[in-house]
Amino acid sequence: MKRRRISGIERKSLILDEARRIFSKHGFEAARTQDIARAAQVSEALVYRHFPTKQALYRAVLRRTIRDQNANHEMVGLRNITPRGLITNLRTYFQIVVGGGPEHVTEGFRLLLASVAGDASFASLIYRRANRMMNERVHQALVQAHACGDIVGKVLDARNTSMFTEHIGTMMNTLAKMTSQPSPYSGDKAQLVNDAVWFCSRGLGFTEEAIARYLADADGEGDPAQTLRDDAYPTRKAG
Repeated sequence: MKRRRISGIERKSLILDEARRIFSKHGFEAARTQDIARAAQVSEALVYRHFPTKQALYRAVLRRTIRDQNANHEMVGLRNITPRGLITNLRTYFQIVVGGGPEHVTEGFRLLLASVAGDASFASLIYRRANRMMNERVHQALVQAHACGDIVGKVLDARNTSMFTEHIGTMMNTLAKMTSQPSPYSGDKAQLVNDAVWFCSRGLGFTEEAIARYLADADGEGDPAQTLRDDAYPTRKAG
């Protein structure tokens, strides 16, 4: 069968796909442009034609990851500023964390963790943007939950609420991807998601009755993480 000739734009996108995968796996310093070229089925010279330096390629990968952050917040963010929205979106988030989303989302988690272990400039940018996009909505939902009795005790700071949740999710995603060692967690993915939601919700001060009620409501709505599954983001291959 004759192979379809792909356009320059498609080839550049393919290079970025493979670069993100390799940067997320090995980090900036250890990643090699020849490995990226091989994975993308192009020459290393072509990689440098699109991206003059390894640093330029890495920055392009990070810019794409930031665009993904916008889309992900729209899909799993607090579109409804309600106490129920806090818990149901926690569940969607942790479903994605443990493997309910496409590979590029997992790679985003790894890039973030690699940045934290390095100079942290990319991680700092991601966290600042997330705070601007989410914190006011999180604050309003926490205040409403307290006012209606779903949260008892102190209302936590919205920024810390978002950051603590992200820290848990990033580490869970990293550990869930371990293949050479047994998982340190107990139970299957469904139990892990459930336990993470209960852990975070209790930490926010939600009553057990409220958590159980909102999760039961969400059970009747299907799987909201479906919009981020692999079939919504088909892998692009040169052909």
